[in-house]
Amino acid sequence: MRASVTITGSFKGLLDEFTEDAARRLTDVTEHAAETMREEMRGAMRSAGLGNLGRALGYSAYPGGNRASLHPAAEVYVRGRAPSAAKWEGIIDAFNEGATIRSKRGWLAIPTKNCPKGSRGRFLTPDEVAERFGPLRSIAAGKSVLLFADVVSGKSGGVRRATSGRTSQGREAKLVLMFVLVREATIRKRLDLDAVVREWQARFPAMIADAVKGD
Repeated sequence: MRASVTITGSFKGLLDEFTEDAARRLTDVTEHAAETMREEMRGAMRSAGLGNLGRALGYSAYPGGNRASLHPAAEVYVRGRAPSAAKWEGIIDAFNEGATIRSKRGWLAIPTKNCPKGSRGRFLTPDEVAERFGPLRSIAAGKSVLLFADVVSGKSGGVRRATSGRTSQGREAKLVLMFVLVREATIRKRLDLDAVVREWQARFPAMIADAVKGD
């Protein structure tokens, strides 16, 4: 997902009489358009319940460095280095267009609200949950498979591995659903970033005209 605002063609004949102020106005309005378009995209993501996904968006402007040009350009893009940028771009595109996700390993593990999170705030993987609580139990449920962990209630809250020592203390073991395994998952379209781009395609020419006139 990448959107650009660019002045193309030659303005030499039209702008020969203009001073550096004209270049500054054109540069400023182009950068402002890209920055505002990025903020509108971020707002659309927040409104769609996608939290801080919009932080992945950045913008850059030419010529940059507080310099001005009669041929400025700017773009909104997904920040980061490959493959990180490609990963986030794929996520944004999935919510912008809708997508069906399939696992290369055969199953997608969807964590439930019971699944613990790691130090970085992400859900643990099935292997990590098994390492913490012991082997997971699987139960077929139609086209899905449910993965449960054997746990006991912790003395200070939460749950712990259901060891023989803990159950001998009278702490009842229970099965807690940690993951639902599915062959594929459908992400519904929740964004319309293309509408933001179209709106700016309509607005930008008038902004440039005003900048040229010095309004």
